[in-house]
Amino acid sequence: MDAAFEVSPDDPQGLAEAIQRAAQGAVVHLVRDGHAVADIVPAACPQATDDDRNHRALAIERRQAQRFGAPTLADYRKVYETSGWPWPGDDVIRRDYLVADAS
Repeated sequence: MDAAFEVSPDDPQGLAEAIQRAAQGAVVHLVRDGHAVADIVPAACPQATDDDRNHRALAIERRQAQRFGAPTLADYRKVYETSGWPWPGDDVIRRDYLVADAS
């Protein structure tokens, strides 16, 4: 079985197969007009450790950043400001999140 494959969200049979593959552990990329629009990812299995889940989440985050670009520190500041959260500092954001620039 492929580790990942692509399917159109407009293809009901393809979506059914995608869900089946995800249930077996594959990652499925939903693609419309040549552009990724979403991923179907396997549900966490009870045997997965926190490290396994974090590794998988980071891999998805990196893939999205490669496709669409990572947020900048200014983007993160706006989210924190809009949410009313105190800014933890640039170093904390760079440590915990993918950041596109060093501003």
